[in-house]
Amino acid sequence: MTRANPTIRKPETSGSQARADLIYRTLRNRICTNRVAPDEVLREEELAGEFNVSRSPIRRVLAKLEHEGLVEVRHGVGTRVTRIDAAALIEIYDVRMSICAQTGPYFAPLTPDHAALFDRHKAAFQALAPGDIHGFADTNLAYYADLTEMIENACLRDIHRNLFFSTSRMWLIQLPLVDWQRTIDSICEELDEIIRAIRHEDPTGLGYAMRSSLAFNIKLFRSAGVAV
Repeated sequence: MTRANPTIRKPETSGSQARADLIYRTLRNRICTNRVAPDEVLREEELAGEFNVSRSPIRRVLAKLEHEGLVEVRHGVGTRVTRIDAAALIEIYDVRMSICAQTGPYFAPLTPDHAALFDRHKAAFQALAPGDIHGFADTNLAYYADLTEMIENACLRDIHRNLFFSTSRMWLIQLPLVDWQRTIDSICEELDEIIRAIRHEDPTGLGYAMRSSLAFNIKLFRSAGVAV
């Protein structure tokens, strides 16, 4: 007796998934670079038209952003970009600094190519025009993406990135309130520490250099009058 072949459901095509991932990254980056400001409403119909897709993938993307705390759904209003209060901010930074201090063993082998990469990131920060907030946001995003890409443990890498995305907007909101050149100089000093740790093949030192950069952010918030 010939047994009929079972029906096999085809998974979502790689093209469709890639498109959804692109929409997700685009919206996440808009939020995290303050191109979409806190309290602004994202509407499914408008986004579907912009990306030329149905509302279903947009709905899934917004659900993922809501899970990450970047947006919240308000019935009758739409999906609103969230804001972070000072208490929540300091709690997230405490966690980030603790994780950085423990990240050393999870870095890939450090190479001269890594050092050269962060030399280029330093030059990119130095080349920014004073007050170029969006340029700063894009440069900072690229820098952090490459920094965390060196973490071999995928779970730990995702934790670092998700916490970064949840707080990066606050950084940018405060940036116009502080001295631009002092901020750039401090970031370049942090990059010098990172480059030094890489050249010495010191992953533990690299983790602590990451932690030091977060401590600077806290100082920045305090200098801008944020109660943290």
